[in-house]
Amino acid sequence: MGDRVGSPTAILVHNPTAGLREPGKKELLALIEAQGFRVKYRSSKRPDLAAKLEKHGDLIIAAGGDGTIAKVAKILLGQPEQTAPLAILPIGTANNIAMSLGIARPIEEIIDSWNTIRPRKLSHGICRAHWGEQHFIEGVGLGSLARATTPKPAEKDKSSRIRNGRIAFRDAVKEAKPERLYVTVDGTRIEDEVILIEILNIRQVGPRLRLAPAADAGDKLLDVAYVASEHRDSLIDWLDALIAGEIDDETAGPPPCANVPGKKITIAWNGMELRLDDKFPLMPGQATARENEKRKKGKNGPAEEAAKNRDQADLLNIEIAERQLSILAPRGKVKRKGR
Repeated sequence: MGDRVGSPTAILVHNPTAGLREPGKKELLALIEAQGFRVKYRSSKRPDLAAKLEKHGDLIIAAGGDGTIAKVAKILLGQPEQTAPLAILPIGTANNIAMSLGIARPIEEIIDSWNTIRPRKLSHGICRAHWGEQHFIEGVGLGSLARATTPKPAEKDKSSRIRNGRIAFRDAVKEAKPERLYVTVDGTRIEDEVILIEILNIRQVGPRLRLAPAADAGDKLLDVAYVASEHRDSLIDWLDALIAGEIDDETAGPPPCANVPGKKITIAWNGMELRLDDKFPLMPGQATARENEKRKKGKNGPAEEAAKNRDQADLLNIEIAERQLSILAPRGKVKRKGR
């Protein structure tokens, strides 16, 4: 369809290298234009993307994987106000954000739904520490999953990527050294030996692992999902069943981890691997915390050593932000037990 006077304008932000690179640029443009939009194309790779989205039209479309969707969402959150809703076309590998929002149909059907679907809200979180402040859409991860999901060469087959990602995570779980967790969720303190902790805004993360099945990306709550060291074997059994195909994503059931919803979370961070969305920064203080641990080891009793670790750890202050994004997505709220 050509550019018609009065037609709504859509800005397509597309990652041309996402997933299996299909559908491509030309096919996406044709499908969106067929719905009556005048489309302006922007590659997600261009360095001036934020400036190009300052003046936008009637709809912003993020076509790519979780990284692309989170990137566009955070650009819109950085603007004084949102004047157009965000639509998502999941063409990545895991597509955790889209699947958590119920956007899991074929691309053609998703585009067809835009003229009738009602916008809903997408929350986001903020993580603060002495190194600064970062916003996130998916979540903050520490421990085994953060270690297992560091960037690696990608396989061509999407299902192989998911399976191999789960194998890498299972291996990391097997080798993970338990860490003493000191966390406060909305004023309630939790202390335990854990092998991983995820503070999630969405229900799944990494290679499509539903660690917070009751999470709702629009309810202004984060979900603290953690696996105690005593549940390591149960988690490995759950992962083995997924990897072997004995259960699938829909029938897997809840994973063997605790889930605690909250708005404000504080964590004493002793240098566990840290992930913010799909970024893996080496934060100042990570090496320091580990060196402190080495220097203190053997000089005190277990109780004294634990207290010093807690007192000298970096503090991660994580909270749900007040501002939300308007997005086109079908999924409603998830009912939580006891809420």
